Amino acid sequence: MVNNSTHNVKIPERVHIAPVGFEIDRVVLPFLEMKGERIHLIVRKERNARGDQCVEGIIQDLKRHSKPFELHKIDLDLFKIIYVCRQVIEEELKLKNHVFVNISSGGSIQAVASHFATLTFRDGVSAYYAYPASYVEKVDPSRPQASSGISRIEVIPHYSIELPDDSELDFLKIVAEARIPSKRAILEECRSRGIISPEGKSKPYGHVVLENKFVKPLESSGLLMVVDKGRRSRISLTEKGLNTLHLSGWFGEARRD
Repeated sequence: MVNNSTHNVKIPERVHIAPVGFEIDRVVLPFLEMKGERIHLIVRKERNARGDQCVEGIIQDLKRHSKPFELHKIDLDLFKIIYVCRQVIEEELKLKNHVFVNISSGGSIQAVASHFATLTFRDGVSAYYAYPASYVEKVDPSRPQASSGISRIEVIPHYSIELPDDSELDFLKIVAEARIPSKRAILEECRSRGIISPEGKSKPYGHVVLENKFVKPLESSGLLMVVDKGRRSRISLTEKGLNTLHLSGWFGEARRD
């Protein structure tokens, strides 16, 4: 009798993310050694000839080992790289996979961005650093990487930071985009977008929800500040609040007081 209890049960995959700079072995070898099933390559949109050759070298190595990969072309921008890495991690975690992020295979901006992306998740993701066997003094035109081989792989201890929830991020966007940043105007915009229920439209109800659900918690978290008092009070993002929005993929121009 066949036991179908495990039929169609998905086995979690070991999925890697690797920013690509001028490295080939430091991308491919850790992925193979750690028995990864798939890899996401974070590559710069604008690359020089050497960068193109490294990307092509990585692809050739992956194809030789029959390993699936996906390219993500991104500008060399800290927050955009963080955002794309976070999107990839989030999608893989939804599939119940474990994500390993290589923070040694790209440049400094890519390393900082990819590592920071891992910190925004509680679990299911690990950053690692691959130490090369040697550095290349004279670049080989056929394989123009900055180092060769792998001596060891170190998994970085994981810590996490808490980001605002979706409704709080929506509120920060409203504040950032507000033409008139008064509490009254922002409250009306929250109602129109369904962030604050239109029920109980009495003035105290709306303002109590605005203060207790959004303004006070986000102000205490250092994400926004209230300028002036009473009727003249205005809500404004702090630099931390603006950066938090960038992490969520919002790249508009925030109003400045």
